[in-house]
Amino acid sequence: MRRRLHTTFVRGMPCGMLVLMLASLPIISARAGDSWQVWMGQGVDQAVTKRTTLRAAQSFQYAIDSGALATYYVDAGGGVYVTDWLDLGAAYRQQYDKRDGHWQAESRPYGDATLFWKSRWVTLSDRNRLEYRNREEQSDTLRYRNKLTVQYHARSDGVGFKPYVAMEAFADESARLRERDRMRFTLGVRREPQRGLLRKLADDAGRALTMDWYVTEQRTKKANDWTNEYIAGIKIGIHF
Repeated sequence: MRRRLHTTFVRGMPCGMLVLMLASLPIISARAGDSWQVWMGQGVDQAVTKRTTLRAAQSFQYAIDSGALATYYVDAGGGVYVTDWLDLGAAYRQQYDKRDGHWQAESRPYGDATLFWKSRWVTLSDRNRLEYRNREEQSDTLRYRNKLTVQYHARSDGVGFKPYVAMEAFADESARLRERDRMRFTLGVRREPQRGLLRKLADDAGRALTMDWYVTEQRTKKANDWTNEYIAGIKIGIHF
């Protein structure tokens, strides 16, 4: 479940954190070579009660090499806020991947359990996901994903910034859900309206707009060799 975290903001903008993140981009770009993707996602969350939320999302993933859409998915589900440190969620994803010039479909129901630890300065989250992949022209399989995220709390006038780093590991059923066959390392910044005109307009409309900019290095194991891909992404979310 993706839920807006209730955090304590500190006064002033942590320029050092943002400068460090921006300085890291040339290092990632220098290693990128030709294997780049651009991911653009949109999502909507609807609070049903204080503890339950429904959500829907979609994503367009473009391959820079071919200049064409490589993956598209639509996702719908919900979650339950159990305690201050635990969220549970379930969803269904319909995904389409372009391989060898034609589209292949994948149906993917999955469940999440996310643990949280919060302080004044940072939030640590540990998302554990188990998904069943019903794939066209391939064998069905289970996959486990574990994503660790450290998010720093910051604020500037009118807009709240949340720099974060994340690491996600993937393990397939063929390796008994233990041996990692894909890793993602992400550096990003989230922004949420806190006050000012943007926040007033969002409140008047009964919704809040969030933005997420990130860069990711994705390493995938194929035939005992690791290949690298690099991703630049943006996510737009609306919370009702």
